[in-house]
Amino acid sequence: MRLRMMYRQMGLNSSRVHGLGRRWCSGTQNTAYDVVVVGGGHAGCEAAAASARMGRKTLLVTHKISTIGEMSCNPSFGGVGKGHLMREVDALDGLCARICDISGVNYVTLNKTKGPAVWGPRAQIDRDLYKRHMQAEILGTSNLTVTECAVEDLILTESQQSASSITKSICKGVILSTGEMVESKTVVITTGTFLRGCINIGLSVRPAGRIGDEPAIGLARSLEKAGFTMGRLKTGTPPRLDKNTIDYTQCGVTKGDNPPEPFSYLSTDVWIKADEQLDCHITRTSLEIEQIVHDSLPENKHVKEELSGPRYCPSLESKVLKFPGRTHQVWLEPEGFSSDLVYPNGLSCTMPAEYQQRIINLIPGLQRAKIVRPGYGVEYDYIDPRQLRPTLETLPIENLFLAGQINGTTGYEEAAAQGIIAGINAGLKGQNHEPFIVDRTEGYIGVLIDDLTTHGTNEPYRMFPSRAEFRICLRADNADMRLTRKGYKTGCVQRARYESACRMADLLDSNLDLLRSLKLETYKWDELLSRASSRPKGKVKSAVAVLQMVSIDELIKVQQTELGHLQSDRILKKRLEIEALYMLEIEKQQEEISEVRKDELLVLPMDIDYLRMPNNRGLPNDVRLKLAESRPHTIGAASRIPGMTPAALVYLLKFVKSSKTKLRFEDTL
Repeated sequence: MRLRMMYRQMGLNSSRVHGLGRRWCSGTQNTAYDVVVVGGGHAGCEAAAASARMGRKTLLVTHKISTIGEMSCNPSFGGVGKGHLMREVDALDGLCARICDISGVNYVTLNKTKGPAVWGPRAQIDRDLYKRHMQAEILGTSNLTVTECAVEDLILTESQQSASSITKSICKGVILSTGEMVESKTVVITTGTFLRGCINIGLSVRPAGRIGDEPAIGLARSLEKAGFTMGRLKTGTPPRLDKNTIDYTQCGVTKGDNPPEPFSYLSTDVWIKADEQLDCHITRTSLEIEQIVHDSLPENKHVKEELSGPRYCPSLESKVLKFPGRTHQVWLEPEGFSSDLVYPNGLSCTMPAEYQQRIINLIPGLQRAKIVRPGYGVEYDYIDPRQLRPTLETLPIENLFLAGQINGTTGYEEAAAQGIIAGINAGLKGQNHEPFIVDRTEGYIGVLIDDLTTHGTNEPYRMFPSRAEFRICLRADNADMRLTRKGYKTGCVQRARYESACRMADLLDSNLDLLRSLKLETYKWDELLSRASSRPKGKVKSAVAVLQMVSIDELIKVQQTELGHLQSDRILKKRLEIEALYMLEIEKQQEEISEVRKDELLVLPMDIDYLRMPNNRGLPNDVRLKLAESRPHTIGAASRIPGMTPAALVYLLKFVKSSKTKLRFEDTL
């Protein structure tokens, strides 16, 4: 009933949702495009929508239109670090934050006991609602055609570089499984876990990118044949439980926030009221499960495989083997308003189904719980991301971009962040425009991409605030101030969002100036705020300084004449509080950022032959090899290569500065 009401409010009919799009077809109709995006997951949706918003003629090729926007693993978005990425994607006019605001069942902000810089907006999502809303968005996007098919190969040509004898491959489109050749100026591959993917349950192995979907075999072979260095990773998912067989009275309860905070800067609130949110529950494993895990190991192929799994979201088997004698938290997360399925977050496992059922029934609250679908593991190919530029264009093949789990990451948010950057740059490259790059001083997206392209990864990469050096400035609340204007210049941000961000910037500036101008002696503030004071007269403090010690509502109460206009604007009040709280730290960090940028943003020409540079003791052979392999985009990226020495950086800096090709990073934007 709730879903039908939602569709009526949107003017949709749930039985014909796939007919919503202006452009969708069984073939490609016109075989010349500006951008072709391969894969309809979270990276692919953001990439295709971004290039289409820029006015580029875009084709999205996916195995099944019905799985566009599928949440393959957990039914949630956001969290600590990941919530920052979502806000940044939204600031660039991406889709996932807006879709979450009309699809969530439980909204919370994690880390609220700590400072706002590390708050993590998170939401449990109704899987069906999210998928349907995303499909409606994609299928209704101008300049975007969607087709169901598999991509088997790339159309490649070779070009002789004028400055050297090097021959470079250039991507000119894709070849579909039907044999049809689709030409395009650029191609974005976002195949997730589908490259030679296989699913493991116990000793059973079946080729698949996820349950019910075929893997991408031909494309994996094509990338390997093209010379990419590839690796193999694994991940997993827990069993799904029947909610009607769970005894929630034995579990803890986690309610949504009141009021629930939206993800998108364009949303003033989410689609449901606080008291309509579904509860999440928490329980713990018992020590008795350890013996079952050990008994299952001979029948558990996934655990035996010498492949790297997600360190920060390990399987139950990994936790038991690494941390014996402990119990582990299990979050029981509802999958939607009309779903009877519960996702037991923390119980990812790949043992045979009968062992999984035994373990489930040893957990408090789950003694009678029934498994609807067993957990399983996924193994898949990925590309070493050190073969990418900061634009996510590949080094071996020009005009080819990669985004999402194909680059070694894990998570919907990391995929969406890469997808929007790849889509923007694919659209720019096809028109010979300068690239769009977010560096690590500007956003978590920049940290993510710089980490991948500089260091690579041998395990599924996940975003955390600790990875960002300047996290006081890179907060979840201010991504629009950092990125929306920059994105607007590329055409990926629509005018309405740009104007909204400009209005908020003006409001923040004007009201911060007002707060700075309101000055009283310290003892006067203490009197107004009914605070005990022994401070001498004569010392003056501004309202913005006082706001570091009291809430803005307290301040408004004693300064009604000057600040009464803020009373009803909850979002503006919160943002002013945060700006005031971090004001001194932000000033210091901005100075640090400026110092870092002086030399860190110096671009390293991509045609440097590190192996043939003049011999110098400051640049030993092992460092040359690392530089040649990583091909860092900037001095800053070079500094983060493991084993890079200060002497090598100084030599490299002098070499580039003395070169006629000297170029600063901001000159490429």
